[in-house]
Amino acid sequence: MQSFDHQNQKIKMIYRNLGSTGLRVSVLSLGTDVTFGNQIPDEIADKIVTIAYTNGINVFETGEAYSNGEAERTLGRILSTKNWRRSSYIVCCRLSKSGDAETEQGLSRKHLFEGLRSSLERLQLEYVDIMIVTRPKESSIPVEEVVRTCTHLIHLGWTFYWGTSGWLPCEVMQAQTVARQFNLIPPSVDQNELNLLNKSYLQNMREICLKLNIGIMTGSPLNGGILTGKYIDCIPNFSRATLKKTNY
Repeated sequence: MQSFDHQNQKIKMIYRNLGSTGLRVSVLSLGTDVTFGNQIPDEIADKIVTIAYTNGINVFETGEAYSNGEAERTLGRILSTKNWRRSSYIVCCRLSKSGDAETEQGLSRKHLFEGLRSSLERLQLEYVDIMIVTRPKESSIPVEEVVRTCTHLIHLGWTFYWGTSGWLPCEVMQAQTVARQFNLIPPSVDQNELNLLNKSYLQNMREICLKLNIGIMTGSPLNGGILTGKYIDCIPNFSRATLKKTNY
């Protein structure tokens, strides 16, 4: 793991290629779900982003459903005030659900196109580096439509890479097959929850990703804060357990 420089109080970050791509990503990323735009004020969020960036974290992860879009707005406002080269950091955007209408969720061409466009507006960016498409619960995936749409969005310059989240192993393999068959762009990364209380990812997807050389992005390492131990005696004020459910 990363080493710590006690004299300069800075982490010496480790970087790896994202799957089979040439994109160099830090082994740690900064997620924004629940906290940004909801649990903490913008001033604290700004400090968190700054500390992360100055210590070598170059991946900022957000999503259209995080705090109902407010996480993207908060991250966008923060990044717009920094004198950081856009080429020096990576923004990863997760598409899942932007509203309650049937057309504002799922993996249709319409939702992926409109969802990413809206995310770019909230982030105040011309493009995101990675777009993650989330599998709808209790719904099948139109795999060919998704692969074609993601390839089109890459050709438009709205994103450079795309990945999956919550997909079944057979669906990820099908996406690879469709991409090869029609000369399209396959997913470069898979994002899923992995922590001491939830290790199902290791049994379900890890081997597939390694076999296909797909990058692995794990989320919720502390299981929503449970593994910090702060909920053992009571539910602390202002913790995420006290918040109203967000559109996630």
